Amino acid sequence: MKRILVIEDDLLMIHVVELIIKKEGHHADLAYNGKEAAMLLGTYDYDLVIADLKLPFPHLEELSAQLRAQRGRRSLPVIMILPAYFVMDSISSWFGMEAEEIIIRPFSPLELTTKIQALVN
Repeated sequence: MKRILVIEDDLLMIHVVELIIKKEGHHADLAYNGKEAAMLLGTYDYDLVIADLKLPFPHLEELSAQLRAQRGRRSLPVIMILPAYFVMDSISSWFGMEAEEIIIRPFSPLELTTKIQALVN
């Protein structure tokens, strides 16, 4: 069982992602904003982070710094959930975040499951 952090401010979306993760036999911790995510990242070691990039900017900057610190200590793959209108080339320059995988909304549960399996196995 892998420990996965889900960072999403949309209540419906975070619970859909949580159900997908649990169905695959993994544990999901939920953070509704970047501040909660930074606290959890400082407390637990995660096997994967799934993050929504529509979080409020101050929280996202704090989260980005925490992810970089965690990644400095060990490998920590990230899947970013993006709205369809985001320009993918601009993500890193806008937010200073890097991801192993990107998912564009709307997405299918199979797409998320496939990406999770690839990164945690």
